[in-house]
Amino acid sequence: MTNREEFLKRIRATFKIEAGEGIATITSSLIELEKEPPEERLMQLIEGIYREAHSLKGAARAVNIAEIETICQSLESVFSALKNKTLVVAPRLFDIFHHTVNTLTDLLASADEGISDEMKEQVSELSMNLLKIEAGEIDEIVADTEKPGRFDRQISDPGSPIPDPVSRIADPAAKKQDDTIRISIEKLDNLLFQAEEMLALKLTFDHFSEGLYATSKKLNAWTLEGNEVSAKVREVQQILEEKPAGEQLTPFDENVKRVVDFFDWSSSLVKTVEGDLDKMRKFSVQEVYNSGAKIESLLDEVKKMISVPFSTILDVFPKAARDISKDNGKEVTMVIKGAEMEIDRRILEEIRNPLMHLLRNCVDHGLETPHARKQANKPEKGTVQLVIDRLENNKVEITISDDGAGINLAKLKQKYIKQEKIPDAEVEMITEQVLLGYLFRSGVSTSEMITDLSGRGLGLAIVQEKIEQLGGSVSVSTKLGKGTQFKIQIPLTLVTFRGVRIQVGEREFIVPTSKIDRVVRLEKKAVKTVETKATIPYQGSVIPLVYLSDILEIPFKELEDDHMMVLVLGSLDKHIGFAVDGILDEEVVLVKKFNNQLTRVRNVTGATVLGSGKVIPILNVSDMLISAVKHTTHQSREKISEKVKAKNSILVVEDSITSRMLLKNILETAGYNVSTAIDGVEGYTKLKEDKFDLIVSDVDMPRMNGFDMTAKIRSDKAVAEIPIVLVTSLSRREDRERGMEVGANAYIVKSSFDQSNLMEVVERLL
Repeated sequence: MTNREEFLKRIRATFKIEAGEGIATITSSLIELEKEPPEERLMQLIEGIYREAHSLKGAARAVNIAEIETICQSLESVFSALKNKTLVVAPRLFDIFHHTVNTLTDLLASADEGISDEMKEQVSELSMNLLKIEAGEIDEIVADTEKPGRFDRQISDPGSPIPDPVSRIADPAAKKQDDTIRISIEKLDNLLFQAEEMLALKLTFDHFSEGLYATSKKLNAWTLEGNEVSAKVREVQQILEEKPAGEQLTPFDENVKRVVDFFDWSSSLVKTVEGDLDKMRKFSVQEVYNSGAKIESLLDEVKKMISVPFSTILDVFPKAARDISKDNGKEVTMVIKGAEMEIDRRILEEIRNPLMHLLRNCVDHGLETPHARKQANKPEKGTVQLVIDRLENNKVEITISDDGAGINLAKLKQKYIKQEKIPDAEVEMITEQVLLGYLFRSGVSTSEMITDLSGRGLGLAIVQEKIEQLGGSVSVSTKLGKGTQFKIQIPLTLVTFRGVRIQVGEREFIVPTSKIDRVVRLEKKAVKTVETKATIPYQGSVIPLVYLSDILEIPFKELEDDHMMVLVLGSLDKHIGFAVDGILDEEVVLVKKFNNQLTRVRNVTGATVLGSGKVIPILNVSDMLISAVKHTTHQSREKISEKVKAKNSILVVEDSITSRMLLKNILETAGYNVSTAIDGVEGYTKLKEDKFDLIVSDVDMPRMNGFDMTAKIRSDKAVAEIPIVLVTSLSRREDRERGMEVGANAYIVKSSFDQSNLMEVVERLL
């Protein structure tokens, strides 16, 4: 069992204890509540059940038990309405409340073994009923739940009538459906794999055909050379024939005669072989053409089978745009064009998240509020467009644009100068292209506050990395006050591409041609050292140089040549030179992905099999660039350990023991010193007693909530500058705005929370 599995087991055990106590508290409170206590006590009981449901919901999310989270969310909403007196406690509701508690108990007991489909359906129905109660539809729910066996019904009733197959055949719609069949995606993927394997055979046939042609050329060279020698052979033959009759040939003459006879025989044989080889070559060329056309036609048909329209993933985008805009107090119209275009399903699955990143970016960063748009003489409702166009060379261009405020390049320039430590003499040389390229750097953001949507500076970096892994590219353009536009180009298929075969040491590798900015041949003396780093001149500037053998950890091979071959990789403002031992060829490459045992190999994205049967790794350019940066900015182990030792102290304020334990473990694993508090009062007290460098806090807590604690800290000059991260299930725009008003530095919604999110925020603030 791994450390992570061991920790998950322990935290689930802790959760079951906490959840059991919470359910017991809710049960006893419901029983007391049902006895119609005085108004003051009634409100205390409602508040207690509301808090227990809220805490149990957050703890269930932390251990990935979605069914308990769902029911607690609905129960919390009902008791929130009771607390706010928009709903009145009625005796007829208690059956449903107690049934809710029973369901929670059953779910808790089934969590380890797995929750059945029947129970999941019951959870969905129960949650819906609770939400209807919150909406005031009590009569309908009560009447419905009083039916016998309502909560105990089976998913399928064995007494249900079986559809008449004859009537189905008579139905014209049914006949139309018979023209199609349902087939699993796994089977289609296997079919595509087999078709791709046949494409590998085509490349092998090409290799053999080229081999026949090369052999034929060698024989032609032998024939040409033989023709030049033939005259000399004839002279020797004539001398032997002119010997006087009866004169015995010497042993030397006998050997010469045998050589001459062999030459005549071999010349005749070579001509025969040449003829046969020429026929074979012509036949192979024709067969390679015919079989290649059939294989490519088959592959195209299979691709069509596994190709799906963009609308498959884009149908949810208008709603996503609306939800994001509402959360940020904005209004938006989403326009999508070209969604009917089809593309390889595997690419579509990978491009979904990058497109959603850009959509959020346009709405969150790009569009202004209705008030700001009105002041700028724009329609109060902003527009985000997503347009898909087919390009040549089997590529697709996706354009996502907004009519918002555009990117403030002046503000971005200030960040660029500060972070990159640009000398004053070079400030004027910073171009718009350089600044727009800087947006794709990890950690670059123009947002003032870190939330679950923005502020980390990771979105565009992730977008670029994912698209480049697909063999595509992304660019951005902007006009201040007019809007911003992102352009993505991706291939229609992942099967083949053109690649450059290179040599590093004794090994060969493939680099995608589309990723190479330029191949240059330099004199070794052109390499200069700047601040202990190797550099080379490139297009009027200086770029870093690394040896690919160092990145790939391959023994260095010193060449006697005074020149060196360099691949220049990168995009926009960032280029790096990679020294290689040789450029061998450029050819069509069939991509072979790694299996599950090798899902992630640093600097390598897959492999290809040449027609000769030789397996060559395909290099991952994105990884290479990252590895090169790390290589040129390498720190000693002593400095790294010093940095770990210098990690700061963090105070975690959380009332749920499960969530508190989870946060503490995550932060301590990263090397931080962590203290905990169970609510805002204890958190503020500990803050005054000890020194902390950052606070991670829940919001909804007894005695003093996270908002009030944050406001109290900001009003205390002694601790006012400490960064505060609010981690909460409160996802409404009003809650985020309140977090910003009281002075929180980051606001993370638990529904989108994961370990990497938290660590990125903490490291950014420290």
